[in-house]
Amino acid sequence: MKPDNMNNLSKERSSQNSSTENNSHSSDSEMEFVGTSAQGLRKTREKHNQKISDLERKLAEVEINFKAQKEKVNLLENSIKDKDNFIKTLQTTIDLVNQTKEFSIQKMQTQIDDLQSALHLSRSNCFIGETSGSEDSNEQHRKKIDELNAEIAKLKKKNNAVDTTQKYESNLREKEEQIARLEFKIDESKLKIMKLENKVLEKDDKLMKMEKQLAQFSSNTEDTSESPHVFLNSSKIPSMKLVTLPDFEPFGAVFEDIPSAGTGWMVIQRRIDGSFDSEIGNKIEKGCGDLDGEFWLGLEKIHRMTTNRRLELYIHLVDFDDVTAFARYDHFVVGGPRENYKLVNLGEYSGNAGDALRSHINEAYTQENVFGYNPNYKWWGHRNCNLNGKYCGSKVLLDSWDGIWWGLWNMGKRYSLKSCKMLIRPKP
Repeated sequence: MKPDNMNNLSKERSSQNSSTENNSHSSDSEMEFVGTSAQGLRKTREKHNQKISDLERKLAEVEINFKAQKEKVNLLENSIKDKDNFIKTLQTTIDLVNQTKEFSIQKMQTQIDDLQSALHLSRSNCFIGETSGSEDSNEQHRKKIDELNAEIAKLKKKNNAVDTTQKYESNLREKEEQIARLEFKIDESKLKIMKLENKVLEKDDKLMKMEKQLAQFSSNTEDTSESPHVFLNSSKIPSMKLVTLPDFEPFGAVFEDIPSAGTGWMVIQRRIDGSFDSEIGNKIEKGCGDLDGEFWLGLEKIHRMTTNRRLELYIHLVDFDDVTAFARYDHFVVGGPRENYKLVNLGEYSGNAGDALRSHINEAYTQENVFGYNPNYKWWGHRNCNLNGKYCGSKVLLDSWDGIWWGLWNMGKRYSLKSCKMLIRPKP
């Protein structure tokens, strides 16, 4: 089983985004180990079920909002249909009025011209009548003038009707502006509905993802119990567990009990056969190897765990004569990427292998050209020890920094080791 797969249990689908929800797996003050025991598995399932219930509740809320937005859109669409029908009727009326108005204007203009001609003629006749002294003729002319004035008043009333038509046109333009605003609101509602639909899809994906994780985790724990692996000098069968850290993706890890040091130790490194020699130089930060074989957890995870709470470090060593030794430190801290993951602290030492790692404090893992050899960035510094160096299949007296060795523990010389293991756990 590759740690790349175990470390990315929750990456079966891509981001964005983002968004927008906080899926923190634990508090800032502690990390959570979920075990394979019946009680641990039951608690894990209860937590997953609780998360699924929360997501289903949020999904129901999103669906309710989606339905409400959809009803609003339907109401707006019905309102727009009514407005469209009203506009069509009003437009037809305006067209008829415009046609009548043009005809009436032409007719009125002709009548005005005729009346003005008649008025001009009457005034001329009146002037002629006055000069001739005919009173009857003047009276007739006055009557004609009165009739012409009455006709002019009627024409003015018709002009007022034309003004009323113009008011209708102004009202029509206002209605069209209102409809444009309503259409803009409908577009906004449709955009909101699209966003809600995307959220619903995201919720569905998360539910499916969590169900797959729960199923995979259950199958992994069952496989571990059926096909146990026995590791170096462990008195009990190690258990594979899911580890969660604040603001970090869950990843798989192996836990072991050490007879002389207690229970609950998490393996962060194991060297047994050199199978990751070609990988570790490029994967020192992310980790490489197999959880059930040669393995390196990765500097980024080690940094996050050791800075999240106080951890102790246990280093187990075996030489090619099957002699064992150990070194134990009570406050193991590794810096972050800005510090090139330097070894910050070790605390107090105890053990029988020697305090070989002490000289590496404040050393970054990027050391170059040591003894004329490039170590390919695999260990902190280059003095006194290197557990991520090149694996030798037999007992070899090393003449360079690159190799698996620990101080001068083995016969006062730099001999290659058969195996080694690094484990951590919270300080009791």
